[in-house]
Amino acid sequence: MNRQQENVTLVDALDKVLEKGAVINGEIVIRMADVDLVFLGLRLILTSISKAEEVSGKNFSSGKKELTDEDLRYIEKLQKEIRKAESNIPRLIDASTPEGAEQGLAKLVLTLVELIRRLMEKEAYRRVKKGSLSPAEIQKLGLTLKAVKKKIKEIQVIFGIEDEELNLDLGPLGNLM
Repeated sequence: MNRQQENVTLVDALDKVLEKGAVINGEIVIRMADVDLVFLGLRLILTSISKAEEVSGKNFSSGKKELTDEDLRYIEKLQKEIRKAESNIPRLIDASTPEGAEQGLAKLVLTLVELIRRLMEKEAYRRVKKGSLSPAEIQKLGLTLKAVKKKIKEIQVIFGIEDEELNLDLGPLGNLM
């Protein structure tokens, strides 16, 4: 096994599934007293919008459009949230240390939020690279991802959690991120 394969994280693996797509077919039969009563046929397709557009030929994007007043209000709101989170970080460094249980729970929640944020960021990058987003969508998406990242950082400071602590050791699977 080479070094590059050893460093694959769960976020990388999930991103690869979203990038390539996965199909799961299944059937469930619910029976009672040896009598089949309910049949449930399932077909689950898990993929990114980029892959879905590529495979189906459909365009899920709203199309190229100019910034609307609603977009501008949304962007301003995101910029205010980012500034607020940035200004809170220095003030929160002096906060007293929370109890271990609170910090453990905060680490778990923030780790899951960071996992989802990273997956969304990777898909956003693919969509931008593909050129399927309007300038308004790119700006709103970028600011939203930035706002979430700043909010995560703000909560990390409150609970005294370092960046490297936002990870889970999944044993033989390696690290989450």
